[in-house]
Amino acid sequence: MATHFVLQASGAMFKTLQPKGWTFCFGVYVCDNEGVPVEGLKKSNFSVWLLSSVGEPTLNMVTELNAEIPSSRMRGIYRLQTKIILAMEAPHPQQFVFAIRAGVSRGRATTQGFTTTAITYLGDH
Repeated sequence: MATHFVLQASGAMFKTLQPKGWTFCFGVYVCDNEGVPVEGLKKSNFSVWLLSSVGEPTLNMVTELNAEIPSSRMRGIYRLQTKIILAMEAPHPQQFVFAIRAGVSRGRATTQGFTTTAITYLGDH
């Protein structure tokens, strides 16, 4: 039985069209402490914390890659996207540091894991 999750993550920013702005997107791999990919997690199982200014951006979407595209055979891979975080005219460059948590509670027991990742905003070129 798993005692904790192990997470690996990287992130990027992309421009949104409507409304115009910038959002954060993360690729997160979740496995248990025995190396077995964790499947079936939902938006409520994740939280993302911005550490550079301490806040919790709202998750707009969580997609489990293998559930959406089984032919990918990428078990335990999730795509997390936040709501708009920066306006188009935001000063640049800026560095953002995040903590990402995935967890599942069953009764009184919680299995969870954490990781950190950084994203650099270079502006609109």
